Amino acid sequence: MKMKPISLKIKGLNSFIEEQIIDFKRLTDKGLFGIFGPTGSGKSTILDGITLALYGEVSRKSSNFINTNCNSVNVVYHFQISGAKIKKYTVEREFKRDKSGNIRSKSAKILDVTCEAVEVLEEGAKNVTAKCKEIIGLELDDFTRTVVLPQGKFSDFLKLEGKDRRNMLERLFNLQKYGDNLSNKLIGEIKGERQKYNILQGELKGYEDIDNESLKLKEERLELALKNKENIEKELIVIEKEYNENSVIWNLQEELRKSEHIFKELKLKEKENNIKEIKILKGESYLKIKPYMDARDETLKQYNIENKKLNIIQKDTENIKVEKEKLEVLLKKAIDKKENELPSLKIKKNELMKLWKKQKILKS
Repeated sequence: MKMKPISLKIKGLNSFIEEQIIDFKRLTDKGLFGIFGPTGSGKSTILDGITLALYGEVSRKSSNFINTNCNSVNVVYHFQISGAKIKKYTVEREFKRDKSGNIRSKSAKILDVTCEAVEVLEEGAKNVTAKCKEIIGLELDDFTRTVVLPQGKFSDFLKLEGKDRRNMLERLFNLQKYGDNLSNKLIGEIKGERQKYNILQGELKGYEDIDNESLKLKEERLELALKNKENIEKELIVIEKEYNENSVIWNLQEELRKSEHIFKELKLKEKENNIKEIKILKGESYLKIKPYMDARDETLKQYNIENKKLNIIQKDTENIKVEKEKLEVLLKKAIDKKENELPSLKIKKNELMKLWKKQKILKS
């Protein structure tokens, strides 16, 4: 697997205040290339930009990589991984200086730009760093020892020895399956075989006291046990024959007991049925007289209704009588008044007639 840089865009990192774009594609097309310039011109900053994009740290382990005239750093790294398939990725990160002057990650994401349809693989500083390690296959220390060597660190790479050198070479050439993984697997196999050996040793300890005499004694015991087995088998045949003969009688007795139990249950049911039969006869008798009882109940019901109506009529009649008596009194008073006032009224009528005639005459 091989990583090939395509382009790097940085702004606010170390000596680069304005946005700078490095097109590695133009440089790598010519083969080997070099970056030259005076001290402090920003050569190492280009390497810092790559490690900052991939791992969120600069290659020189500096904690103050934002330019003093800037409050933030933006870095965009576009690279290619060549293996069984060629894959292209873009990493974007932004860092800001907080109020206390410490540098914090503001945003981070890694994109798969191999195809036209861009896919966001991860977002967030930790997730993006983990994804970059997975894609490249190297930790930051391995990356800075083999791919991006900071100034004065080449001798450190050459001086690596022992476990550190072995671990780094395993990660570089993907030899973990032949290193620690294989070692762990062998340790597991050895441990398993050792457990089996210990179990067998424990089982063998149970036979330490066995010799020819004890073996002969055990064989004699075995022969005696076989003879006893033959005798027991013969006895078993006799017992089975007796059992089969007696089992017939036993089964008959069981059937008899079941039949007696069923007979008792039937007797109980017979009593219950007799009681039910008496109830049924009573019910039938009741059904015969039920129409008459219903008619009687209906008559009583109708009688009560008519009786209520009669009571109402009687009350109304009494009220009418009282009203009649009142009217008769008033009528008598009216008749008496008529008889008393009629003569005077006749006289007045005659007088009025005379006056009317006089008035008529006067009018004519």
